[in-house]
Amino acid sequence: MSLCTKLNTSVRMTVAKRKLDSRKLSIQQGNPLEQWGLGKIRNDIRKNKVMSNYFGSEELDRESVKDYKLFKFRELLAYVLENSPYYQDLYANAGIDISEITSYEDLEKLPLTEQKELANKPYHFLCVPRKDIIREFTSSGTTKMLKRMAYTQDELLEIVDSVISGLKMAGMDSKDDVLQIMYPTITATWDPGLVLSKACALGGFNSVIEDSLDAEEQIKTMQESGTTFIIGTSSFLYDLSKQVSSLIEPGELGIKRIICSSEPLTEDMREEIESVWGCKALRQWGMTELGLANAIECEQQNGFHLNNPDFLVEVIDPKTGKVLPAGEKGELVVTTLRRKCMPLIRYRTRDITSIIDEPCLCGACLDQRISDIERWTGE
Repeated sequence: MSLCTKLNTSVRMTVAKRKLDSRKLSIQQGNPLEQWGLGKIRNDIRKNKVMSNYFGSEELDRESVKDYKLFKFRELLAYVLENSPYYQDLYANAGIDISEITSYEDLEKLPLTEQKELANKPYHFLCVPRKDIIREFTSSGTTKMLKRMAYTQDELLEIVDSVISGLKMAGMDSKDDVLQIMYPTITATWDPGLVLSKACALGGFNSVIEDSLDAEEQIKTMQESGTTFIIGTSSFLYDLSKQVSSLIEPGELGIKRIICSSEPLTEDMREEIESVWGCKALRQWGMTELGLANAIECEQQNGFHLNNPDFLVEVIDPKTGKVLPAGEKGELVVTTLRRKCMPLIRYRTRDITSIIDEPCLCGACLDQRISDIERWTGE
């Protein structure tokens, strides 16, 4: 890398760091992911005259957060009707008048966005000029349908911001902490390890990527790097734990938390992992089309905390499409409230869960959570 390239990279990194609100958060201030989300919401309200007049200067509560999301939802409807060929056609064919969408009960009037539509014609969802796209990711997820998503520079920084907040919520808040990133079994057009390591660099965290399938190599890297946090796919971490159970004593390596991502984690798998490493294992959930990292458990292990300002979530009966009340299990449907490049409205995830609409013992009292994720096996 030439000196000029190094200087340009350094400047870009410095500018990016200044835009990250998550760098200012501390785990002593409450739940960092919720605090990050509330900061984003307050900033949006402050910048929007209509919202500012509506919400005033009062402190946010659960109802005002829901009002904010409904406002952003209606704002998004107007945006896609102006910019998205897919939603222009979808709503025109369904005879939708967006002026009639004024409450949460009205959301059910809008057709759902199917994964096959995104797979078949991704660029019909595009709302910005191609020149504004900084990165594209492609993934088949669990449905085996190849889906391509594009992101702007600001959107990628938002993703990094939420990732850092999630890591802080998991307890990673010391300059001495090191995240060991393990994704040796993932094959995709994007490298999750590289994405995470760059997020750590921007967030001021230390990280090391170890892609070896060999347990002794993984342990060696932990010892040499001073690893305190581990993240990887649930199945790999489970298999690794069984391999190292005879090589280490619980707590011997000083691992504080293990984050299991990309795949479901059963309670039996979690129990095995925690018994081997002597620390809590937290689930993480995300989809490439929703921005990679979307929700993570806190130390209470009682549901996934969402990136609250980014998503409006619903749970529906997957066969009828009827919206289900909080606490009742069904298919998770997500709207990306703040996405400008390729926003998705009422997107079917094919994941089964329920909404937890009550405060968490970790201190988060304004955000929604979702319960354990299951894969929908229906047609």
